[in-house]
Amino acid sequence: MGGLPANKTVYSFAASATDPKIMFAGLREGAFKSTDAGGSWKKLATAPKDVAAIAIDPTEPDAVFLGTANGKIFKSTDGGQTWRRQN
Repeated sequence: MGGLPANKTVYSFAASATDPKIMFAGLREGAFKSTDAGGSWKKLATAPKDVAAIAIDPTEPDAVFLGTANGKIFKSTDGGQTWRRQN
């Protein structure tokens, strides 16, 4: 899987219900996004680190939720480009 850090653990994964080519992976190093069904991955520069959970809103595919290992929750309304803390 090009673009994901080698020898690292993926702690969370989500695929879009409306476009299965769009996927997110959460690692301790941050969040990564694929727009080609996992063929390549791009690190989301503004996403927090220590990602423990990721979910995509099934009715609003640009809305992505991310939970960190220390319990912080973030939401993106632009497909992962920017994040706003929710708690």
